Amino acid sequence: MPVLPPWMSDPAGPAAREIAPLYWIMFAAAVVVLAIVDGALIYAGIKYRERPGVAAKQFHGHNLLELAWTVIPTIMVVTFSILSFQRLLVLNDVDSGAEMTIKIHARQWTFQFEYPQSFGDARFVTRDGKSLTGEQELHIPVNTKVKLEITSEDVIHSVWIPNLGGKKDAVPGRVTGLSLEADRPGTYKGQCFEFCGDGHADMLLVVVAHPKSEYAAWAQEAVARRDRFLDPETQRGAELFRTLACSGCHKVQGLTGGTVGPELTHIASKANIAGVLSPVNEENLKRWINDPLSVKPTTQMPKLGYDAETIDAIVKFLLTLE
Repeated sequence: MPVLPPWMSDPAGPAAREIAPLYWIMFAAAVVVLAIVDGALIYAGIKYRERPGVAAKQFHGHNLLELAWTVIPTIMVVTFSILSFQRLLVLNDVDSGAEMTIKIHARQWTFQFEYPQSFGDARFVTRDGKSLTGEQELHIPVNTKVKLEITSEDVIHSVWIPNLGGKKDAVPGRVTGLSLEADRPGTYKGQCFEFCGDGHADMLLVVVAHPKSEYAAWAQEAVARRDRFLDPETQRGAELFRTLACSGCHKVQGLTGGTVGPELTHIASKANIAGVLSPVNEENLKRWINDPLSVKPTTQMPKLGYDAETIDAIVKFLLTLE
């Protein structure tokens, strides 16, 4: 699927197409105002400057100019306000025509998505009977209006995917609404647009729009991955990872926060381990954890002396981190 840069002038959905014309109108008006103001300053600075044989001229008022720079900006502000309000009426109508509802829980510094239990042929129920959840990456079907119910667990955040339209704050204790709809398959980048702490710059999100014919297959695969994660042996591996030395060095979002070693949140999707072992599979992970110095003598990761059963459980957990 194509990856689109976050640029609102390339609308890929109805909401974004509502915003794009107004953006260009306001941008053009700003360029004209800039040209007039800067042009007048440069002209006046050159023509009326003090120089040998010529005294600088002083002006204390000009009724026509003062009227112009009062009336014209007023007309512009009123016009832009009316145009903005018209588009807000459309953007804030998140319920009519919505076919699917996804909940977003924002927290420092990630977005968690909660899918409905079903949508068409897609099923989102995991082995524990709960709805599928995910972080950072939201998956939707194309040509489908999706209602987002947004809230925050700590401070104010903001959800914004420029190519798909509007922006909505995530406010603690409140639920706000935003709708998303993509015209074509692709990967659309977004971010938190409200400064929310020292990790704000890393609070990114991605929306992946799938063809409707492929959405159910993606849901089935996502549920299967979640079920593997919920497997008791995998959970045992996660607990071992959290309580043993691993957590002191490595970060896994939602589980550990180590900063000494590489982040392992998506280790199963990486091309290699430590730049030397490829692919990232069960055999190579076991080899690395068992004796990293024999694989890469320059590594700072020591031999931890874990038994085979412990390594098996940790590896099973790591393989779910895609």
